[in-house]
Amino acid sequence: MNTSDSRTNTARGCACGLAALALLCAPQMPLASSSLPSQLDMALGLEAMGGESSYAIGGTAVYADGGSSSEIFPMSELKWPLDIGLARLDLGWTFSPAWRISGSLRTNLTDPDGQITDRDWLTPELPQRLDVYSESDVSSLDALIFDIAAEWTFWQRALWSLYAGAGWQRQHFEYQGRTVFQRSPSGLSGYAFQGGGTGLAYELTYSMPYLLLGSEYQLLPQLRLAGSVALAPSVSAEDETLLPLRSKRAEGDLDGSALMLDLSGIYYLTPWWHVKAGLHQVWIDLDGEQHQTVNGKALGRIGMEAESRQTSGYLSLGYSF
Repeated sequence: MNTSDSRTNTARGCACGLAALALLCAPQMPLASSSLPSQLDMALGLEAMGGESSYAIGGTAVYADGGSSSEIFPMSELKWPLDIGLARLDLGWTFSPAWRISGSLRTNLTDPDGQITDRDWLTPELPQRLDVYSESDVSSLDALIFDIAAEWTFWQRALWSLYAGAGWQRQHFEYQGRTVFQRSPSGLSGYAFQGGGTGLAYELTYSMPYLLLGSEYQLLPQLRLAGSVALAPSVSAEDETLLPLRSKRAEGDLDGSALMLDLSGIYYLTPWWHVKAGLHQVWIDLDGEQHQTVNGKALGRIGMEAESRQTSGYLSLGYSF
């Protein structure tokens, strides 16, 4: 998984990418005969995100010695809250009546108030019996979301237009948690723990290339409404879970799909200044395998499923050059 240095490099790389986009979008000298209309938009804003990410493991387990077994599913489930506030930077370059390139960078300003939960079902004969349960406070979260897309307006009337495009979004989350308690609801011994230091750490990265279809409607001279849906049919993800209480490390390699929905409205205060408000919804579903080690020794691999549900509302102030 990424180290602290690599995360810093990633953040710098994303920032440099947006800076490069801004430089590319800088006003150019007019062409000698036919200058294409060009517009650069830049906006700063705030976003409130809600939701959660989770994964579950179980099913076929293959051990380091080559043996295998069929386990209950789920035999373990972890959930992480996504109730955070973010700052966002948006850039857009409309370089012809039909083509536009946009990019955004979001990072969290707050940590979640909710708790990380871990549930384990360890008795195959009683698959519905919860054997281990723990809760952890989120001591810190680093979130970074980068998105870039190209859009083509293929149909336009006086007030209404349709566009299609392609893009790529990268989401990275890194949690540190302090265990509040761990217990065994079924009465198994050796699982009781109350309070303390770092109980777990979790790192997750999504890579989502997508196709999108959208529409814009000029409701009023100063008000434009927009909506889009994006499908990411080939999402890849990597995660790492550290459980110091159990001396356990788990690394997941996942693939799946995602669906993203965005609705927004832009109100022009002047020909140059505008306010944008919107709602954004993301559904991510993945499956793959998790590789586990205990006390530094390979334990094996097991089936894994993961999902994320993200709902955001955002407000930004922008300027058109």
